[in-house]
Amino acid sequence: MAPLRTLAIIVNYKVAGLTLRAVKSVLDSVSIGPVHVVVVDNSEDKDEAERLRLNLPSGVVLRVNPENIGFGRACNHAFEEFPWELILLLNPDARLFPGCLARLQKTLLSDKKVAAVGPRIFWDEGSKFYLPPSYPPNLFIFKPVLSAWGPGANIDRIVSAFWRRYSIKIWRADEPVKVNNLSGGHVLLKQEAVRKAGGLFDPQFFLYFEDTDLFVRLRKAGYSLIIEPRAEVIHHYDQCGQQNWQEKRALMARSHRIFLEKHCKGWKSRVKKILDHFKAPPRPDKNQLRVPDFTSPFVLEVPEKLRKGWLFELSPNPDFVPSAGRFGKGPCMDFPEDCWAMLAPGQYFGRLGSPKELGRYSQVVSWIVGDMKISRI
Repeated sequence: MAPLRTLAIIVNYKVAGLTLRAVKSVLDSVSIGPVHVVVVDNSEDKDEAERLRLNLPSGVVLRVNPENIGFGRACNHAFEEFPWELILLLNPDARLFPGCLARLQKTLLSDKKVAAVGPRIFWDEGSKFYLPPSYPPNLFIFKPVLSAWGPGANIDRIVSAFWRRYSIKIWRADEPVKVNNLSGGHVLLKQEAVRKAGGLFDPQFFLYFEDTDLFVRLRKAGYSLIIEPRAEVIHHYDQCGQQNWQEKRALMARSHRIFLEKHCKGWKSRVKKILDHFKAPPRPDKNQLRVPDFTSPFVLEVPEKLRKGWLFELSPNPDFVPSAGRFGKGPCMDFPEDCWAMLAPGQYFGRLGSPKELGRYSQVVSWIVGDMKISRI
């Protein structure tokens, strides 16, 4: 019987140094069967491609595209060229922890109806902050409509509370959890299931939402998606193409429209139209308009009642959907310089509170990264 083979695909965009670290983390991993690594370079930069050629380990395949064809298409080309049984997708700004790949493989192979498995995700080098779980696909459809009611509306507070509860469930899980969505930045897939669901990524999506579209198709084909918390990665999130952050936000908005066109149909379309019709006029949010509390890395004093255990959440949105989270104990919560440096320009919000799923929070703060003007109130 032929050994099980795993194809690892990493798409590079102007972050060769990070890509080399991601490749090393895969090659250093214990695996069930051989692992074949393919790096696809979309950088449109001869120096970037040359750095990869000179430094990639022997056996790693490099494919250099003459132009940036997008994340999804780059993955598709490797997927078709090397039709191996398992497919590992890994962002260049992510790295596998020891034992991660083997654990993902075992969980994926434990049930024929499981099509994709994702790991627990840390944001920073110290593994203090958890990145948020992926949105359930329906939240991508209805969240923009609900947000139009304003951050102070009851419906917005309800969505925020349920998101917090869901996030804590994922962050604190110690056994596999069945979910409705995963991240294409670090996931192990069964090739057979992907083909039955219509292929890897829809080329309509240049960047963003191609993974959510895939996972919707896999679930419609009858497969399950799993988070395996005993497999861990570090993902420095959004470090590729940092200089193009405005363009990336425009691409996200475009991909969101394509996603809605594909998946907001039937009852979902009817519900969305009803919500659009009855939505309340948007109200200004005082947190969003106030002068920021910080413009550089900071330390918060933890109230006495929370010092035995607290949760700090941070988000670009005042309703904290989505948000990263850090559990801790003691009198201080520090937001370190290395985390600050990874944030894109914009306004951010943090809240400190009880780590209970629906626990209250005692302090809300705001900070600015980069040059942004905020009106005083």
